Amino acid sequence: MRPDILMPLGQMGTLLIGSLGIGVALLNQRRQLNAQMFIEFSRRFEDLLRLFPTEAWLANRNPAQPLPPASQEITDCTLYCVQFIADVYYLRRGGYIPKSLWVLWEREIARTLSGRVFAREWTKIQAEFSHNPEFLRFLSTLSHRRRQPASNRPLPRSADSVPGATH
Repeated sequence: MRPDILMPLGQMGTLLIGSLGIGVALLNQRRQLNAQMFIEFSRRFEDLLRLFPTEAWLANRNPAQPLPPASQEITDCTLYCVQFIADVYYLRRGGYIPKSLWVLWEREIARTLSGRVFAREWTKIQAEFSHNPEFLRFLSTLSHRRRQPASNRPLPRSADSVPGATH
């Protein structure tokens, strides 16, 4: 082959291999950031769980447990949990949380919000989120599941239930 043809082909091959390497590096970086985000949010959730009075959390998850009396501690913990849910919701809306992870989290969010303790405490903290009608609509959609028995409750929709979320 002639040198005037080999040189452009070699340059194109170099560009192609370099572009492929950059693409692989970007995919790996995204996976690593998603893993770091999952670890950080799992840590935040564990911190919230430690703050939440155990009897209140268990009563929220299991209707057979007695409902604990209302307290400022339970109200505060509920507020922290809903703020945490808002953080995760807006990260998903911004496309920072992948669909597969969101499906798992949304299911647990719906389960938590549909509990008796959260239903009781929501009336006390709802005003804190009044500036955010979009988030309130999201919570309302999830809380409608509260009216159905758990065995008949449909699974939450995936990312489609978050307006503006990318897939």
